[in-house]
Amino acid sequence: MPAIMRILGWKAQGLRCPDHEISCADADGQPFPVSLVQMPNGTGKTTTLALLRAALSGAAIAPAWDRHKVAELRKRNSDTTEGYFEVRLLLNDRRATVVMDFDFENGRVTYKTTHGPGRRDGFHPPADFRRFMNENFVNFYVFDGELAQHLLDREYTDAQVVVENLFQMNAFDSMSRKVREYWDGKTHNVSATEERGLVRRQNRVSSLRSHLAKCKREQKELQEKRADLKSQLQRKEEAYHQEIKKEDARFQALNNAETRVERLKGQVREDAIDVLDRMRDPHALSSSFAMSMLALKDGLDKVKLPESAAREFFEDLASEAECVCGRPIDAEIAATIRARAARYLGTEDVALLNSMKTAIKDAVGDLPDAAENDLNARIGSLAKAMEDEREARNDFDSLRLEAEQSDPAVKSARDDIENLRGLIEDVDGKLEKFESKDQTQNDERTYGVEILERRIDDAERKLAEITHTLTEKAKRDILTAIIKTAHKKARAGITTELCDQANVRISELMPHNNISIERIEQNLILEGQEGGSVGETLSVAYAFLATLFHRSDHQLPFVVDSPAGPIDLAVRPKIGELIPNLTGQFIAFTISSERARFIGPLKRASNTEIQFITLFRKGSDALQRAAHEKGVVLETADGMNVAGEDFFNEFQLEEEEVA
Repeated sequence: MPAIMRILGWKAQGLRCPDHEISCADADGQPFPVSLVQMPNGTGKTTTLALLRAALSGAAIAPAWDRHKVAELRKRNSDTTEGYFEVRLLLNDRRATVVMDFDFENGRVTYKTTHGPGRRDGFHPPADFRRFMNENFVNFYVFDGELAQHLLDREYTDAQVVVENLFQMNAFDSMSRKVREYWDGKTHNVSATEERGLVRRQNRVSSLRSHLAKCKREQKELQEKRADLKSQLQRKEEAYHQEIKKEDARFQALNNAETRVERLKGQVREDAIDVLDRMRDPHALSSSFAMSMLALKDGLDKVKLPESAAREFFEDLASEAECVCGRPIDAEIAATIRARAARYLGTEDVALLNSMKTAIKDAVGDLPDAAENDLNARIGSLAKAMEDEREARNDFDSLRLEAEQSDPAVKSARDDIENLRGLIEDVDGKLEKFESKDQTQNDERTYGVEILERRIDDAERKLAEITHTLTEKAKRDILTAIIKTAHKKARAGITTELCDQANVRISELMPHNNISIERIEQNLILEGQEGGSVGETLSVAYAFLATLFHRSDHQLPFVVDSPAGPIDLAVRPKIGELIPNLTGQFIAFTISSERARFIGPLKRASNTEIQFITLFRKGSDALQRAAHEKGVVLETADGMNVAGEDFFNEFQLEEEEVA
């Protein structure tokens, strides 16, 4: 059954944003397809979005939010000890409420969930919505410019998980699990001749599976940690280069020194490979080998091998009175020698001897010490290249040290880089054990994933033998392989289609920017580049999410901070036209500067009523009077919530407050 989620509204009290209550539903209780909430800087847009994410994901449950994080949300210049945030939802046409109670004295947040028969303590979304109401997934529909950038960074998002959840591809994993559980049940229900042997084999299968699952979890955690560290390292290296660039002369000198180091490092690599290739030839290691090889060739020439031996040796022997062994040769023996001569030093032997002589001639040449002298010269060139590289590296290190001593920011960045490289090296060391091929250790001390998988297969086969379920096991393996292949093909097919369709939207939004999505992994991988400008990144995010939500049967709200702020004026109308078709409910937090070339195209593209809300802090008497004159006002102790398009379009705070 498709999951349909709508936000009916929310309420905040005692928090960093002004106290307010916003309804996103019309007079009949139906949510507006498009709601625009205008909030000047300092009014609490960031706080409100963070609260919406926390309410929709349960993210504020300890220890995720510590005392410091909770304290940050306390209303400024207030002695209130409590705060309250409530979000009202429509889940498959049934109302639900999530409440967050803030206890600032103790630094904690507690949840209450109302759905169906009554209220429950804790965060308990309905079963059909749990996969959409978690911390990773909620970021894809409660969205800001920072999260748009995160779509291109694997450190923050897992796009494949979201795709699999939306398109229910995780059903393949459930199918595989059910198939395995069916076979497990078969092995438990069949009695064995030796009960003790049955229990032992069942226990080993269970133990190996548990150990493998633990190893894979640890391996995945380490891989994610490594990816995180690599991302941090890349940013630190960029920061380091930015600090270096601040002084042009120093940057140019360091850049030239680093280029020289890289060039010489490449030269050393090439020379080393060349020397190793030459050292494969024995005659290049020592002229003694060359002289022995030439002596072998000369010996073959002297006895006229292979030509004379193949043709004349046995003929001459047959003509002799005695054999080389001293026995007499009569006519019958002579005929036998001639008849059997073809068996010795035949065509293949002749070819081999000729090849040996030719190879020795080509390899050694006429001078026995030529190859040795050549190798020594190459070794000398390698030594010179290594010395040049050392000198270049020393020069580079000296310049870098000088830069670090003259600028603490450079030294700090360098220290961070070295520390991160050490951490990555440590993680790599820990990951190595999962690639181990060592089969000598017992099950508990074996960590090689491939080895453990083979042992599980062997243990399951032995269990199938004792329970007479070999046929069922074979069927299970075939069915599991089919499900795995289907899962892989489905994921590849869907992600490919998503990329293609998203790229069509990107080309419509930015026809001249030459930017496209190459593939979807944990993050979006762009074609031929790491990232784009802020506007490009946001446009790519819109195009991808529009495609994602449009293709899925599930309908989720889309909540966006500053939907058009960093986007070029030329692209804004296209974003405005895209939004009404993006999803069934669009809620945007905007500022006054975003109205230009955005609101008009949005209205023209929408065939339903748009809700306009302006929320600001009290303080300006003129604004408060205008609000009462031109809109419908909900007033709190420190905030003004004004509904109406006229006030929305005219609102302008001359000096916006700083958060």
